[in-house]
Amino acid sequence: MRKSVTKITQQLEQQLAAIPGLVNQLERKSSLSMRSIGTWLLETESVLKELNMPEVSKFSVKRGELATFIPTGSSKKKEGLFLASSLLTQAQDDLWACYQKHQEKLELGVNLLQQLLTLIYQSGQFRYDPKDDFTQFIQQIWQFCSQHEQLKPISIQILTHLNKTDVLLLLGKHIELENL
Repeated sequence: MRKSVTKITQQLEQQLAAIPGLVNQLERKSSLSMRSIGTWLLETESVLKELNMPEVSKFSVKRGELATFIPTGSSKKKEGLFLASSLLTQAQDDLWACYQKHQEKLELGVNLLQQLLTLIYQSGQFRYDPKDDFTQFIQQIWQFCSQHEQLKPISIQILTHLNKTDVLLLLGKHIELENL
C-alpha cells in the first residue's frame, strides 16, 4: 500500500516546526542544546522510520556523531555548540529536501484535483444535499471520475501522486459545495 503523502508532509512539518526552538537554545548557549538536538534527531529518526523512509539513516548518523563527540580544545562548551549547530543545519537541509519532495507531489495532486473539480462543476452531474452523508458523496464523485471516459485519465494521473485515501481527503477539503 502506498504511503499517505498528506500524513508524511504533516509529520515532517511538525519536525521542521521544532527547529526554531532548538536554534533559540543555541543562541542562548544553553547547556541543554546538545541534549535537545539529540532528542530532536531521535524523534525525527523515529518519524522517518515509522514512515519507512530511507532518510532515517542520515539522522541516525548525525545522532551518533553528536553522541560520540569528544572535545579537543579548551572551550568544550563552544565546540559542542558548534558541532550541534552544524549537525542541526545538515539535518534541517536533509529534512527540508525530503519534505519538499513530498510537498511537490501533494501540490501536483491538488492541482489535478482542482482541474477535475472544475470539470465536475461544469458538468452539473452532482447536487449536494446537506442531509446526505458527505463522505459517501465524496466517494461517489471519485468513483464517477474514475469510471468516466473523459475524466479517467486525470483520475489516473492523480493516483500517480497520491493514494486513494489522500485523494478522498483532499477532494473533501477542496470541493466547493456551492458550485454543485
